[in-house]
Amino acid sequence: MKGWMRVPLAAVAALLLVALGATATRQLTGGAVSLALAVPVVVWLALETPAIEGAIGAALVGALLDASAGGPSGLLTFLSVMVLVGVRAGAGPFDARTPLGFGLLSGVATLAMGIGAVLLLRYVTPATEAPGWNLVGRVGVEAVLTGLAAPPIRWVLDRVLVPAHRDQPGVLR
Repeated sequence: MKGWMRVPLAAVAALLLVALGATATRQLTGGAVSLALAVPVVVWLALETPAIEGAIGAALVGALLDASAGGPSGLLTFLSVMVLVGVRAGAGPFDARTPLGFGLLSGVATLAMGIGAVLLLRYVTPATEAPGWNLVGRVGVEAVLTGLAAPPIRWVLDRVLVPAHRDQPGVLR
């Protein structure tokens, strides 16, 4: 596979993870608590891809999240790109490539996206229709569950998408 295949494959992985997260949310909790399984794909893109490729991939994942969430168009796309920038800036102080580090970073990214969405919606929505602050607890639970699910997602992404950038399969760099 060539390097240009990594972003489309990441988008397909995010689409599958959105479907898996929606199914798990419905079956396990009846919709009371959600899973943001596509956010670890954005974190993975921030850690493993160059800046432009990662930004394009994060925008694609955000567009998929926008389409699946049914909220205002562009909100999650913007937040996904901001999470990518934040992860690229914040991944240096600790080893984000370990399972624990990746899980923590994915949980924090999910929390930032959720709280950012609530804040932005409260800013642009009339006070009578704005989302309440009681959603922050749900966002916290979603961040913890996504952080716990992130290491297996990273393992799969490493097995599927990392070989996509090798020019000669089977040759270690």
